[in-house]
Amino acid sequence: MEKFYIIATRYENSNTADHGYGDYPESISYVKHIVEAETKRKAQSKVKKIDSRMSFSGMFGNRCYSEEEMAGRQYLLR
Repeated sequence: MEKFYIIATRYENSNTADHGYGDYPESISYVKHIVEAETKRKAQSKVKKIDSRMSFSGMFGNRCYSEEEMAGRQYLLR
């Protein structure tokens, strides 16, 4: 069994000059779930059973990284 981290993205937009009056929202990536599974696909399946709103497809989908892939990355644990 391997540990997988599910990364979600949240967007903040104050609609002021800091964010280009709504044109350039700030994206914040954070760890949403941590699951143990045999493969990345099985980890995604487990997370979908926990939270049916999770999506891993498309341009704005959530990401799934193994423990080795997370070694050099920094994300907020929430």
